[in-house]
Amino acid sequence: MIEFKNVSKTYPNGTKALKDVSLKINDGDFVFIVGSSGAGKSTLIKMLLREEVASSGSVVVNGFDLNKMKRRRIPAFRRSLGVVFQDFRLIPNMSVYDNVAFAMRVTNASSRDIRKRVPYILNLVGLPNKAKVMPSQLSGGEQQRVALARALVNNPQLIIADEPTGNIDPELSYQIVDLLNEINKCGTTIVMVTHEHDLVYQFDRRVITIDNGMVVSDTDWEV
Repeated sequence: MIEFKNVSKTYPNGTKALKDVSLKINDGDFVFIVGSSGAGKSTLIKMLLREEVASSGSVVVNGFDLNKMKRRRIPAFRRSLGVVFQDFRLIPNMSVYDNVAFAMRVTNASSRDIRKRVPYILNLVGLPNKAKVMPSQLSGGEQQRVALARALVNNPQLIIADEPTGNIDPELSYQIVDLLNEINKCGTTIVMVTHEHDLVYQFDRRVITIDNGMVVSDTDWEV
């Protein structure tokens, strides 16, 4: 579960990125967060990842109170999340298999579990024959699927997708969101930040709109 209560964020330069934001996202939800550039989406994501802390108000994610969290607890918290970025963030000198396996190795997963889990996840995202391929040999859409596999491999309660379709073409964008949709049906909570309103219109899901640091609507699109 995610809960923001009266959250404001003011940066040292005086920029008020979020202004009294309150919202609640329940386990198993699929939520789009939309808004123009500079609306506050990036700050909200940084708070969800505990890269930024609220100036006032409270943020609770997966049972962790992020404002009160001690620094040594941050890695454990982040392991409860899966994160997909716009720029993929794959390790260029590692194969597809090793990019996904790396996410398990940092949690001290056993070699046996890695050998069993990674092929399963690559098959899930439609890349069963790409395990030995290097990221530079993949298309943008395929790289984003690897990034999604890496986010999924530790079976997180929550996936945060930050503009995951920003660097791929519209048809592949639909496929990525459709894949997130299928993952959500298995019980994983999905929060996807996007500026692509046309894409959001194709999925009948909850939409939170942020403008000028405030939540201006929280509803489903009329489809």
